[in-house]
Amino acid sequence: MKNFYTLLLATLLITSITDTSAQTTPCTLTGGVVTVPYSAPPIMMNATVNGMSQYTYAWNDGTPVGSSNQKPFYSGWCVTITDISTGCDTTICESCIPNGGSGPCTMIYMPVCGCDGNIYNNDCMAMQQGIFTYTSAIGPNGTTLPCSTPSWDCIANACVDPGNGNGTYTTLSDCQANCNVTPTWDCVNGTCVDPGTGLGAYPSPQACQVSCSVLPTWNCVNGACIDPGTGQGAYNNYNTCVTTCSVVNPSWDCVNGVCTDPGTGNGQYSSLSYCQSNCNASSWDCVNNFCFDPGTGNGAYATLGACDTACTIILPSWDCTLLQGCIDPGTGQGIYSSLSACDSICSVTAINEENVKFKIYPNPAKSTLKIIGIYTSASIYDVFGKVVLTSDYKNIIDVETLSNGIYFIHIFVDNEITIKRITIAK
Repeated sequence: MKNFYTLLLATLLITSITDTSAQTTPCTLTGGVVTVPYSAPPIMMNATVNGMSQYTYAWNDGTPVGSSNQKPFYSGWCVTITDISTGCDTTICESCIPNGGSGPCTMIYMPVCGCDGNIYNNDCMAMQQGIFTYTSAIGPNGTTLPCSTPSWDCIANACVDPGNGNGTYTTLSDCQANCNVTPTWDCVNGTCVDPGTGLGAYPSPQACQVSCSVLPTWNCVNGACIDPGTGQGAYNNYNTCVTTCSVVNPSWDCVNGVCTDPGTGNGQYSSLSYCQSNCNASSWDCVNNFCFDPGTGNGAYATLGACDTACTIILPSWDCTLLQGCIDPGTGQGIYSSLSACDSICSVTAINEENVKFKIYPNPAKSTLKIIGIYTSASIYDVFGKVVLTSDYKNIIDVETLSNGIYFIHIFVDNEITIKRITIAK
């Protein structure tokens, strides 16, 4: 019996040592895989393992160990899967390797640069290939940008892509595995995420969560979905924005000298550079009492209102006519500066067609009109009261430019006016 207990004790001791060794010796979990199927939004990641054991999942977005095996997609993801019974684990990260997938996508050309360094005609075609991290390949002037192959260097415990394709590591996960990166967090779509570079905006998930409480919203700007960070964007989720925004081709209108994309695809100009070459700040000139924009941006008035105010102010002036008395011709060039001054002259002056002080001939006249008598000035009016010719004292007045018809000549001497009717007949 004593030998039996001795054997049992030895067996238990060996078993205990074996279990302890299994728990302390590092081992790699096999069969782990993460799938990111392209389907209806939101895009989800699913971590699975072949076998019947129990597993824990630790994602690098700051969520605690023991999280669900399913997560909404985020850029630069990594997950560590651990077998609870054996302690074996494996870490799987975004690889940016095309998988040759296929499926229905719109044929709209909105090119993107995938994290694999390749260009795809639109985001849908990138996701078909398993490339879920990408950036727009459209430059600020509507041109297509080249896509460089991403690479990473470990700098000050942070994984950084130098942008030249010559980094030490070909994938972000390789860099992270060899670089002692201090965890940091960014607020992405209302969720605190560790980008894995050590360059996040917040030093801890708690600090990130305090500032990340604004619900994300998106606006469609120049064909790209952008979260203004105010919670007041036009779209309440990213995928709705992408669906709407991807079908609107950028276009531009010239508004007050600035090129603006109205976001409707119906702008006047198909590219920003075309708009800028034709967009001048509005300005106005006053020509013949009418405001117009010469289209050069060098008009005398900066606004239409300022032009209207200056262009329509014509100082009143009056002329004394035979048929209508004192009238304002509306040109600002009348003889009298006030109506009272005109009335005083028009009412007290002898207006007599038969005034013998002057002799005018020939009447009818063809090209010249002779005036016998001393006078100060003379003005010829048409039957509508419009001044058609003025002259200082002359014996002969040239009327060659007047058309055939009846006119009235006003002859001024000091404070008197003599009005005679004349006829032009050529």
